[in-house]
Amino acid sequence: MARSAGRPTMRTFVVGSCVIAVALMFGAVVRQAWTTNAAAAEVVEREADGAEMMHWMMSLLSELVGAESAAVNGEQVNVDAVRKAVSGVNDANGQFGGALQTSQRLTDLTSQVESAFAKAETGRAAYDTYSALVDLTVQLIRKIGDTSHLIHDPDLDSFYLMDSAIIRLPDAVVYAGRAADLVALAGGEALAGEDQVRAAVARFGVAYDGEQVSSGLATSIEVTSRSELGTNIADRLDTFRAAVDAFAPPTMLQELSTTVDAAVLAAGARRVYAAATSLAHLLLSELQALLDVRTHSLAGEQRFTAIASAVVVLIGLVLLWLLIAGRPRRPPSARFGAIPGEDNPVGSLAYAREMLDPDHLASAGRAPGRGSGNAL
Repeated sequence: MARSAGRPTMRTFVVGSCVIAVALMFGAVVRQAWTTNAAAAEVVEREADGAEMMHWMMSLLSELVGAESAAVNGEQVNVDAVRKAVSGVNDANGQFGGALQTSQRLTDLTSQVESAFAKAETGRAAYDTYSALVDLTVQLIRKIGDTSHLIHDPDLDSFYLMDSAIIRLPDAVVYAGRAADLVALAGGEALAGEDQVRAAVARFGVAYDGEQVSSGLATSIEVTSRSELGTNIADRLDTFRAAVDAFAPPTMLQELSTTVDAAVLAAGARRVYAAATSLAHLLLSELQALLDVRTHSLAGEQRFTAIASAVVVLIGLVLLWLLIAGRPRRPPSARFGAIPGEDNPVGSLAYAREMLDPDHLASAGRAPGRGSGNAL
């Protein structure tokens, strides 16, 4: 009897152990998926923070480049516009500076901007002072791109939006301003020496960045699932390309060996960095839209993981309940009679003998000659 009763118990143990093992493995998979999804969601959120702060950084860069040109030419610097841009960056830093690690760099930049205003320099001195400020601003832009993970974005459409908005377009703004400032410093004379090389490199940089922006955005439009991207950026991209072509035409190298009209080049530079700044803001907004889509997708994946986990847990509980409910019941008490055949296989000779045993039949109320008067 012990051998027969032990089989269902062993089977229950084995099945229960398998259910528990599967549950543990599933739990490990769910935990890994949840952790990976949460990490991806955190990265996307950090990228969105960086893109938001980058709007203010582009405005500040444009204002500083304009201030540099004004100071070099001895004109009035728009101090209020620069301070407003600095204030906007500081406000954004109050929200995102801790995660993006920008506080110390921004404090240094703010201090040096005020120092430049106090000096009120012009000419070559202003060029050197404001060039240092512009370099610090570009470095801060690169820092935000790194700490926000924007530079490491894995998707092609968002990567090329990022590349144009925080690398190519800021460089074009800086190069356009510096080329115009170097020509202004020449005082109507033909550029020579180091300034001639710098101006040539700057104008070439504008042309090169213009080409990179066009090719990168073409790739982004081609691979993106956001169908409206191409339509949204077409006009501002065309405006930027026209400004670049006018500022850095194929004949620019020949122009540098002759006298260049400083006023014409300065006007062209202003068109370049105005168009570049406007396009950068638009690309950052499009990048934020792509990041929003990614955020919603990751949130949907997390919901699916949670629902799937709950369903599997419910199924596991039902299976355990069925195992427990399906276990064989204990045999009835001896005073109600033993269950025939429990120790012997059904159909065997021993089973038949047990069924015909008089004592067993008597206990069941069917023994011949016993009970009510129905006996033969």
